Amino acid sequence: MHHSEETNVVLDESYMYVCSSSELEEGDLMECETEDKTIVVGRGEGKVYAVEGICTHAYSELVDGELEGTCLTCPLHFACFDIRDGSVLEGPAETPLHVYKAIEHNGSVWVMDERG
Repeated sequence: MHHSEETNVVLDESYMYVCSSSELEEGDLMECETEDKTIVVGRGEGKVYAVEGICTHAYSELVDGELEGTCLTCPLHFACFDIRDGSVLEGPAETPLHVYKAIEHNGSVWVMDERG
């Protein structure tokens, strides 16, 4: 278990390593997968966020979309989601995306894997 006084975050086995912080620049999207989930991690407005990686409207991989600020746009029908909270900003999607906790710690990006 790792502890950071700076962010008061405890990293344990529930966190999954995604990439180094330097690999995820502003507007970038990266995909990571667990046994049963696809998660997209992006950097918007300087912070890292993680959401469900498949559009809730039609099965499309959001890693192929665009992140502008905190607006994640699906590449298929251009639905737009707020990557901070998963909410739908523009249709045709109506169902929000599931949000995962994403953090940066010691130069790495981590996502909480909520399987447990």
